Parts: sequence; C-alpha cells; structure tokens
Amino acid sequence: MNPLHHVARWAVNQKLGRLRWEAPGRLADGVRPSRSFLYIHVPFCESICPFCMFNAHKLDRRSSQVQDYFEALKRELLMYEAAGFDFGAAYVGGGTPALVHEELARFLEFVRGRFDLTEVSVEANPRIPDAAVQSLAAAGVDRLSVGVQSFDDGMLERLGRLEAYGSGAEIRERVNRLLGRFRIVNVDFIFNLPNHDPEVLARDLQIAVDDGIDQLTTYPLMEAQQNRGYVDRQGRISYDLEAYLYKRVILPTLREHYTPVSSWCFSRKDKPEVDMLDEYVVDYFDYVGIGTGSMSLHDGRVSVNAYTLPLYQRLVAQGRLPVVLESAPLARRDYMLYYLMMALFGRRVDCKKFEAIFGVPLRRALWPECTALRAMGLVYARGDHIYTNERGMYVFLMILREFFTHVNRFRSLAREASHRLERQPAAPKLSFEPVLD
Repeated sequence: MNPLHHVARWAVNQKLGRLRWEAPGRLADGVRPSRSFLYIHVPFCESICPFCMFNAHKLDRRSSQVQDYFEALKRELLMYEAAGFDFGAAYVGGGTPALVHEELARFLEFVRGRFDLTEVSVEANPRIPDAAVQSLAAAGVDRLSVGVQSFDDGMLERLGRLEAYGSGAEIRERVNRLLGRFRIVNVDFIFNLPNHDPEVLARDLQIAVDDGIDQLTTYPLMEAQQNRGYVDRQGRISYDLEAYLYKRVILPTLREHYTPVSSWCFSRKDKPEVDMLDEYVVDYFDYVGIGTGSMSLHDGRVSVNAYTLPLYQRLVAQGRLPVVLESAPLARRDYMLYYLMMALFGRRVDCKKFEAIFGVPLRRALWPECTALRAMGLVYARGDHIYTNERGMYVFLMILREFFTHVNRFRSLAREASHRLERQPAAPKLSFEPVLD
C-alpha cells in the first residue's frame, strides 16, 4: 500500500478528530455573514442504494411528507436571510432531488426570489422522467448530475441498481437524451469496489467519452456506518487497486478529451462552458447547508442539522435553527490548511486569493506544508498559482477520501444527538416567525 495513504489517514484523523463540539448557538451570536454557497438537501429516494453513505429517506407519496419538508426548508432558509446571509450559488443534493421535481422547482423559484443565484446544480437518478427534465430546466438549473455509477449490467446488479434503474444500455440511452437540455450534464461513476474489474471500469469510461458526456465524476467507494454492512459483504477494499484504477485506467482513458478540474472530476476540453463541479467546497470557502442532515461551514464553525425528518421539522416549526451538532471555531492555521487542502483537491490554489482571505502570504503561513508538497513532487508553481500534477492529484484524492470518511463520523454523531433530542419534550416556540411568500 502507498505509504502516503497512511499519512493522509493520520493527518485527517489528527485534525478532524480534535474538533471540539459545543452546544449549538443562535445565528445572531457572532456570525459574520458573507456571500456564501447554499447546499439544499432533499433526502427522498425511491429505494436506498446499499453503498450510499448520505442521509436518505424512502419517499412516501401517500402523505404530505414532501410538502411539509419543503415548507420547513423555506423557514430554515429565511432564518439565514434574516441573519444577513447572501447566497450566490446553490447545489441540491440528496437523496434524489429530481424525484420531487415539482416541489423542488417551486422551491428554487422561492430561493431565486430572494437571492441572485448565478448557478444551480441538481442531482438526479438515471430514470429521471421527461416532466422532471422540463420543470428543472424551466427552473433555471444549470447542471444536472446523474448518478449512473456504471453502464455494466453485472456492476449495476452488484450495486443494487439494475432492477431499480434498468440495464446499462437503457441508462446510456436516457443519459444521451439529457445532453443539451442543461448547460452541463455530469455523470457519476463509482470505482474501487472490492475486486473491481479494471476492464469494466475502462469500458464504462470509454462509453462516456464516445458519447461526449459533458463532465464525469469518478469517486472511490468510501466506508461509513451507513454502508458498512454492504462493504463487508462485498469483500475487502484494496487501496492498491484504487491507485491502479485511478492511475492506469481513469487518467489514461480520459486524458485526451477531458481536463481534470478536481482530483475526481473531469470536464470536456472542447466545452469551456463546463465550469462547475460536484464538490462545491473547492470553489466556495463558506457554505450553508439547509435540510435534514445538512452540514455547514461558516464563521469557522462546522455544524450538522437534525438527522431525522420529525426532529428537523419540529425544530424549524419552533423557530429554532435545526442544528444539533456544532464545533468550536477552527484555529486560524487549521482553517488555512482546510483551504489549501480543498484548493489543491481542485487542482490549483490562488496565492493572491489566499493572502486576501488570511492576510498573510501562503508560503509564509504554511511554509512546512508547501515545502513538503514540493519536495515530494506533488505540485508545481506557475505565476501566482500552485497546481497539482497527476501524482499530486491522486494524493489529494486519498486525502479527500479520508476527509469525507471522517466527516461521515460527524453524521453518526448528529444522528445520535438527534435521537437524544427526540426523546426530550418539545421546547416552547421561539419568537422568530418568518413570513412565507
């Protein structure tokens, strides 16, 4: 195994493992509003994929579940607006947001009525109906991200998706019908399942290349409490195989026609308008997550929302911010390291932007880290920017894989905190009462 894998795991665990958690506060307590990024979590799915590590809930169309949830989303958003937050872009994840496209389109119209959004991304499954495509396009969605995972029937069956979404040939046909309907159509592929066949992955990617898909995101399987049973049944994850698939399959297959815009996202070279990617944390320093189980990073604090639908809706109805887990402020140097990590995962760090944010040159503030990155041959400098090379791209893929794996522990903590709060009697309603219009 690559020794840098152990270094990445150790470094991430050292930093994230030392986060101190405090009682959640109110937005008025010292928050410095800025033009932030808005993440909107829509947790509903027709069925829960066994490898999924996110907060997802099975859709119940026979109840008012969806309508009640979007009303709660509006109320939470208005709490941030009342505190002075301004949002310039949004990402709608899940779950399968496009599954409830009518309610989502109305909600996006509500958001756009209050904030000047320059870009919106929405996640969808491969069985997105034409009605959903039309309503999302009409709502001004710029980027549709389709969770294909594989075009191979054997892999789809292994992932528990063959019955739910059809054969690889059917999925391919549907994806091709989406091209041109949005400014960007992204396709997600998962790799490094135990004993993942390199030839299957190579065929999947080559199909996407041949079809001219705007953007491809190739992310490694990550372990979490939510999917541990599935991973254990599949076998042991091999990080040597992960490195082989990345370096010997993904990069060579995509190199001619795609530009890496992050360690695991690739955009068509002949389509300069393909300028958005899945991991919004690369381009946006502060972000606010609304919805059940959403995570936020603003004013140097990490926070996680209530994990269950009843608690989330109860807290919002009481006029309370639905945060159940909040960290103490990050140390300034840790904030710098977070910025550097995310920027280099996105393949480039702007040294002038770093200095504008932190008031000190990057090479002075993080001299040991910058020196080590250069000495290991992971980065190169060009003008006022530092870029990762292909070796560095894989190292930062490992770091982000470990980062998101550890972040899943925060979700587990939030789930536990939510269950404890649900056992407590409801608090009296607070005075905040947003106006929904």
